[in-house]
Amino acid sequence: MKSALLCIVLVGSLYGETLTVVQEKTLWRDAHGLVHIGEQGIVYESAKEDESRAWSYNDIQYFDRISRKEFVILTYEDRKRYLGRDRQYHFTITEGELTADLFRRVSGWLGRPVTNREVSEVTAAYSLPVKHQHGFGGCEGELQFTPEAIYYVSKQKEDTREWLVARDVQSVWSMNRYQFEVHAYDNNRREFSRTRVYKFDLKAPLDPSVYRALKWKLYQLETTHLLMR
Repeated sequence: MKSALLCIVLVGSLYGETLTVVQEKTLWRDAHGLVHIGEQGIVYESAKEDESRAWSYNDIQYFDRISRKEFVILTYEDRKRYLGRDRQYHFTITEGELTADLFRRVSGWLGRPVTNREVSEVTAAYSLPVKHQHGFGGCEGELQFTPEAIYYVSKQKEDTREWLVARDVQSVWSMNRYQFEVHAYDNNRREFSRTRVYKFDLKAPLDPSVYRALKWKLYQLETTHLLMR
């Protein structure tokens, strides 16, 4: 075990970004350590030898940036006591930050959909006041559209989202001009698929030209994927 830990530490020392973290656990005492992030993968160097891990990006199923100080990594590891449920690691950063630039690089190296709940100022081409429907109740905010992305910005920070159209959005749907849905690739444990549907009640009518342009862009992306198979 010591040799394995030494290997992890040596690998971690070669990585470009190091964050001091606390690994949050539901039923056990939290663990302290370091997270090293680089082009080859992510290394978690724990104060407890047997809890250190090294993941290539192929080993990471999902990455959730909750804030500049908090993130979750979902792996392919089975948790036997939870009937094989995939294992996730929840980290709070005590020194350093998961900046927008670092997150952009991680999402690029990962090469698959991610979640970003930390949205900076956006120069939107089009925006609408909305209510996001939850299972019970909801929260209010604004949908913002740019040529590359859809943003939901709310005072409830945990509900804020950035969806890059080319990376995170499977489809969009509008039953009428006062309803809008984003079908996003997401770490959704409550469904069999990883797709999650975000439903919005619109306080102003949706511009049909914006909706058509968005659907057309998604159609072009889907066509590209089919041609590449």
